[in-house]
Amino acid sequence: KSKSLRNRLGSYFARTPADPKMHRIRRDASQLVWEPIAHELLALLREQELIHRWRPQYNSQGQPTRRHPAFVCMSDSLAPHAFVAKKLSRSSRNIFGPIVGTGDLKDSIESLNHVFELRDCSDKTKFEFSSQLLLFAETPRAQCIRYELGTCPGPCARVCSPERYRANVDRALDFLNGNDSTTLDELENKMLQAAARQHFERATVLRNQWHSLRRLDRQLGRLRRSETKINGVMRCHVSHGRHLWMVLRAGKLVNSFLEPRSHLQAEAAKQAIIAAQLQQPKQTSDILEINLQLIIAGWFKKYKQDLAALEPFKTLITECNQRIAKYQRAA
Repeated sequence: KSKSLRNRLGSYFARTPADPKMHRIRRDASQLVWEPIAHELLALLREQELIHRWRPQYNSQGQPTRRHPAFVCMSDSLAPHAFVAKKLSRSSRNIFGPIVGTGDLKDSIESLNHVFELRDCSDKTKFEFSSQLLLFAETPRAQCIRYELGTCPGPCARVCSPERYRANVDRALDFLNGNDSTTLDELENKMLQAAARQHFERATVLRNQWHSLRRLDRQLGRLRRSETKINGVMRCHVSHGRHLWMVLRAGKLVNSFLEPRSHLQAEAAKQAIIAAQLQQPKQTSDILEINLQLIIAGWFKKYKQDLAALEPFKTLITECNQRIAKYQRAA
């Protein structure tokens, strides 16, 4: 993708290319094909589609097998816990993402389970809450050290009520949904208090948890903002005074077409915009759709003037009705 095709090609055919990879690309190329695109955002999306389809060896970014985004999920079990999933199943519930950077995300989820006192053991573990009746008098023991450390209420050791554990799950979901603004402040205060008492190992643990959860909160916050704010129609100038209408819903490009110049085109545009307005946002694990969503979110984060210029669906529907009436009178 290039704003100036002449300059881009000239860099490849220079005697001393700036990057040795340019020489290898020129050596292995057999033909040159170009495709004009009306807007840079559309060009970025088109480039991603082509990379996903052809898997070119010289394109390191955007490959489906690299930097696969992941999701934060809350399990649907007797004792739910947060975990990282690269693929979503039909039974997946309470899904948050997509998020790039699986390594950092795993650290964040480990901190999430510890801070909100959720178990992180295998789903094969047998859980017995304190309200359950025992067939035998022997009391089960906690199966890991987290109960002794105070970071897990011990749903496997019959020392935790289901109500208490459910309250922990609800607090974690509030944090992931952006409804809890106190957890990070509480962690920071505990960290400062531990450092003041010269409990430096404890302060280090709290600091790492604070960093991990703050990073996760920022990543999810950007996605929430893109889903709630990137809704509307973006006009892009094409040529000869015409514009392209890009229809965006919940941070995704759902349609695009030239501005209508006839009765039938205006009616089709109106129906397309109404369909986008009524479309319910849905989570997907398709890597191409995820990468396209991340590109759009990154674009509007960088170009805030384009976000401010988004026109509401209602405005464009009204304009389509006006165009329909105008073209009908002209006919």
